[in-house]
This record gives sequence, C-alpha cells and structure tokens, in this order.
Amino acid sequence: MTDRPFFDKLLPTEDGWLTCPMCRRNRRLKRILPGEEAERVGLYCRDCKRILYVRIHKGQCFESRCQQ
Repeated sequence: MTDRPFFDKLLPTEDGWLTCPMCRRNRRLKRILPGEEAERVGLYCRDCKRILYVRIHKGQCFESRCQQ
C-alpha cells in the first residue's frame, strides 16, 4: 500500500457494512473492519447489476475511479 492521499470518492458505510452507492438498497456488499486495507476490490451489486471497484484504507472505503 502506498501512503499517497486518496482523491477518490469516500463511500458511506452503515454499521460497518458497505452498501451500493448507486441504488442505495439495503443490500450489504462487504463488511468493513476498522483496520482493514485492500486495493481495487471488485464488488457486485445484485440489485443494480453494477460492479464497484473500491479501495479500503484504515477502515474507510473509497470508490476507485480508474476502471482498468
């Protein structure tokens, strides 16, 4: 992981669960733990049929802007 600042969109979590930012349904996509870190994790929303790529840094979830 790099120590560069994140300029991606911060995604809200509810009770530690990431929900889809597009359809805002009550589906739980992924459990986000406080110290969790990951790079470009692909999550699929079953309601809006969209794949969301996220970065997780210190328990905060950011939407990845690059879709390569």
